This record gives sequence, C-alpha cells and structure tokens, in this order.
Amino acid sequence: MEGLNEESLPRPEYPVIDELIQNPAVSPAEAVQNLLRVREVLHQERQESESPSDIDGNHTWYAMTKVVDTANITPPDQQDKLIDFIFELQRTKVIDPVTGEEPTAVDLKLWTEVPYLSIYLTDFYYFNFKPEYARQIDEDPQKEYPPSDLQEWENRNAFMAHLTRRAEYLCHYFDASLYAFYSCRSAFEEGPLIEEAVRTACIWYIYAGQRVWENCQVGRLFGDEDQTPRRDMNMDRWRLWKDGLRAAQREYPRESTQEMIRKALEEIEKAEHGK
Repeated sequence: MEGLNEESLPRPEYPVIDELIQNPAVSPAEAVQNLLRVREVLHQERQESESPSDIDGNHTWYAMTKVVDTANITPPDQQDKLIDFIFELQRTKVIDPVTGEEPTAVDLKLWTEVPYLSIYLTDFYYFNFKPEYARQIDEDPQKEYPPSDLQEWENRNAFMAHLTRRAEYLCHYFDASLYAFYSCRSAFEEGPLIEEAVRTACIWYIYAGQRVWENCQVGRLFGDEDQTPRRDMNMDRWRLWKDGLRAAQREYPRESTQEMIRKALEEIEKAEHGK
C-alpha cells in the first residue's frame, strides 16, 4: 500500500477528512459516520478479486494516512477538530454482519484499535525530516523559522502531543510518549543545542507537559531494561531537560523560539505544582 501513487487514486476517504476540516458545519461525529458509510460502499462494490480484509486494509490505511497528512499541514492551534475526530473514531466499534465479529487490519480492530494510525506516525517519525538534521538556511538570527519542512515536522509532533495529552492513561493507543522522550533526549542530551530540536521538545511540553511529567514521575521505561542507552523517563531527566530549556532560552534570540520556550517552561511549572 505504501508504494501506491495516491495522487492517481481518487480515494473516497479523502473527501471525508477534507470536509471535516474545511466545513465548520461538519462535526467529528458526522465525519465518523461519513467514513463508516464509505466503508459500506466499498464492500458493496467489492470486486471478485478483492477480499473483505483487503478492502478494510486499504480503507484504514488511506483514512489514517489522510488524517496524518492533514495534521502535517494544520497548525497546532487548529488541530482540535481533527483530534476530536480520532477520539470519536476510536470509540466506534464496527461489527461484520456476516461473522458478528469486529473486522481487523494489521491485527487491529476497526475502529477501536485505530489500525495504521500509529504505524504511519512512526514511519513519518523515523523516515522523514528530523530537526536535528536540519541545516540553517539563513544565519540571520532574526529571520523567523520555520521553513515548510520544519513546520510540517512541528505540526506532526503537535498532533502526537495532542493525542498523548488526551489519552485516558499511560500506554493507551494514543499515548505517544516515546516520541516526547526522543525529542527531549535529542534536544538536551546529544551534543550542542540545536534550535530546531529545542523547538520540537518545546512542543511536547506545551501540548503534553503533564503527561511528560507523569512519565518521569513513574520512571517509565521504553523497551528492554538492558537496552543501551536506556530509554527511560525519570526525574533526573526531567531536571536535566528543564535545565536544557533554560540554557536554550539564553542561546536563541529568535522571537518565535523564545515564545515556545516560555510556554514550555510555564507548562513545566504547572505540572510541578499540580495546576
């Protein structure tokens, strides 16, 4: 599915997401029902060469890639409707009328386990632009960032942070705390400060600071205990990252970066004082 040229395929899932974002009158709940109707039509029009599982696999893949691609170009403060749609979708159980069971894609149930969402987000994180690899396009410290590729990276991290903040508990399907860990470790533990990496870490504090705090308080470990280096969030790291933010505040005069650091430090204080 990843190899298909999406531009040559007028997928019916795309207008559902586009209308949700572009039409204020369409609610997330209505968009979910529209997506369910798309699936029904796809099954009704199924070709003999297609299996029901193939249809559901493609359907969930295209729906979730469209959601993430839309998040990439949507500023963080305009993502609420898209986030509401995902949570509404996750509360929607699909039942196959023939088997009486919940259909699956990549061994995840429609839509309660949200097939392909985490897979596509992970692919984007590992195989696309990362701020620590970015090169300065202009040495003028007053020139406002970010360029378009960095903006998409920041939007995508904000989307994951929004999901993480609203996840009902740690390790929920939408808890992407691992990427908060990667972002903060990259910004504050891997050599000299890089402005783009600091901005990404700020996004996680701004939109999911309380969840980062909770992870550090419980000493959450990602992966195996004997993994080197250890991927764990703890209070020592919380303090190290906080010091890194303060150092970055002295390092980068760019107005937008200063504003992000200020907001991140505010969220840190709120988390520490239970506000």
